[in-house]
Amino acid sequence: MERTLARVNRLILVDGHEQQYLQLRETNVGPSPRELTMVIGRSAAHEITMCLKGDPAPRPMTHELTHTLIQRLSGHIQETVIHELDQGTYFAELRVEHDGEVFGIDCRPSDAIALSLRGSAPIYVTEKVWTQAQS
Repeated sequence: MERTLARVNRLILVDGHEQQYLQLRETNVGPSPRELTMVIGRSAAHEITMCLKGDPAPRPMTHELTHTLIQRLSGHIQETVIHELDQGTYFAELRVEHDGEVFGIDCRPSDAIALSLRGSAPIYVTEKVWTQAQS
């Protein structure tokens, strides 16, 4: 599966709406990187904002709790792969390493991205998704 590294390029927060917008951009690809924009929920947008700014929450939020659980169980977030786009919905897999074995966990891209940001893990987008997102 061909894929490229991506990073969070922009997070568009819309006051008064549940839907927020997250834009990813290809990295290390030259002068014309591709971008894709996905709709995410307000809570995921808040968590991603906190991760990008490095702001701690007064109490652990869901993504921070999940990250802590993975660590305490001797796991490590290896990467996020956004691998599918179907009728405007993106699909992702969070890959977690534990005792030398890598487990793929199906999840929403926003959750996987928040956990990857928290765990300093890379985010990848498959060529198939880049192609579909550009059409």
